Amino acid sequence: MTLYKIRLNLELNPGPERVYTVTSPDVPGLVTEGSTPEEINRNVQEALEVLMVGWKKYGLEIPPALQNQQPPQVVEALVTV
Repeated sequence: MTLYKIRLNLELNPGPERVYTVTSPDVPGLVTEGSTPEEINRNVQEALEVLMVGWKKYGLEIPPALQNQQPPQVVEALVTV
């Protein structure tokens, strides 16, 4: 398994008893809940893992925000100004 560090926009909507519903405009279908930052982080990771399994199983395209990104290319160049 390869691990990738990604950034996602998350939307937290407060609900009863200080529990937040979490969605993401970057990942359609991502919906989870949590009451602390640690719980939200853990639940988002778990939800993403479940979504990835479903997308692969049904041959659906993975959202661009989750696709493996190529590392930045480093190019050496001399520039005169």
